[in-house]
Amino acid sequence: MHLDPMMMNITIVLSVALALAYLTVRLGLPIVVAYIITGIMLGPTMLGVISDQDTVTRIGEIGVVMLLFFVGMEVSIPRLMKRWRIAFIGTSVQIATSVAACVALVWMFDLPTNLGILFGFVISLSSTAVVLKELQDAGEMDEPFGQNAVGVLLVQDIAIVPMMIVLSLMGDGEFNSTELIKQVGGGLAIITLVVFLMKTDALQIPGFLKGSVEKRVLLGLLLCLGAATLTSWLGLSAGLGAFLAGMLLASSNQSDWIHQHLESVYVIFVMIFFLSIGMMVNMDYLMSHLWLVWGATTAVFLFNSGVNVFVMRALGESWRMALITGGLLSQIGEFSFLLAAVGTFAGILSPQLHELTVIVIAMTLLVSPVWMMQVRWLARQDDVLPTDEDKTS
Repeated sequence: MHLDPMMMNITIVLSVALALAYLTVRLGLPIVVAYIITGIMLGPTMLGVISDQDTVTRIGEIGVVMLLFFVGMEVSIPRLMKRWRIAFIGTSVQIATSVAACVALVWMFDLPTNLGILFGFVISLSSTAVVLKELQDAGEMDEPFGQNAVGVLLVQDIAIVPMMIVLSLMGDGEFNSTELIKQVGGGLAIITLVVFLMKTDALQIPGFLKGSVEKRVLLGLLLCLGAATLTSWLGLSAGLGAFLAGMLLASSNQSDWIHQHLESVYVIFVMIFFLSIGMMVNMDYLMSHLWLVWGATTAVFLFNSGVNVFVMRALGESWRMALITGGLLSQIGEFSFLLAAVGTFAGILSPQLHELTVIVIAMTLLVSPVWMMQVRWLARQDDVLPTDEDKTS
């Protein structure tokens, strides 16, 4: 019997990921750092153990969908709606500020306005996967800054649709009114249905569908991926559908068995997602443009943190709460990869700038957990967050 190369590669990935996870946890770093570094080390530009980047990326997207599905089962809707001003007004102001700053920057270098708009869109989106994983691991989902971050992330996910339309039009694309009607009408119909089912408690899953472990695993995956597929078909974020499905299950007291039987599957897919992020780091490009990438990454963290802090402060949050929320939302999100691809396809972004954009996004995702740790440390100095002793008391 010959040795299957795929089996060997999977074994290597798991071994490296486990070893790095042990080290990062011992160092007090979030485990997502280990996954991203594993992707960098074993990716095509270093050891080349994982070469099919496209397949890994597409599988990893399921991890983001499942993450939002699980978060939907944990979020308190009444508490989230109390902060609607921060979610909708705050996100709108933050996106507008990012676009204005980037347009002003490209004008300084005599570059096209549409390039500034694209960059503004790209940096205005924070990482749903990184932020929610951090909040979950730290047990801070129900904290005020956690609710603020979740609300902003959801509105950012919705904002992706008009952003893509704007980028397509700027690249001489055609405006598709039928597609827009499907997105808006379908989105409103889904939200209306979810609200109706939650208020009437009409969602009842027949007992025979949950009669065995196998049925529960398959049913849980079907509910998660089915909802994601529906919103994707409507031209909306797949994560939005999964989040709404999670909220609906939680409201009908169906979430316990989902957590019990899908937790391990969820962990694997989330790991694959962060591996795919690490694989996007081109080490040859990084080493030859180290100071440019480092400078751009630092500028993104400082700008996004500053904008979000002042937006939160303007909407009535204390300086300390604004600091935490701004730190959480400081990185560039995974959906910005999609915007960069759309911008390249539309002729707005050159191949060289696309390479720089992709690696800066990936680097912000890698460094983001460390940045968050520093923000939490600063916050604890003024008792913004409970200490470990407070949590155990």
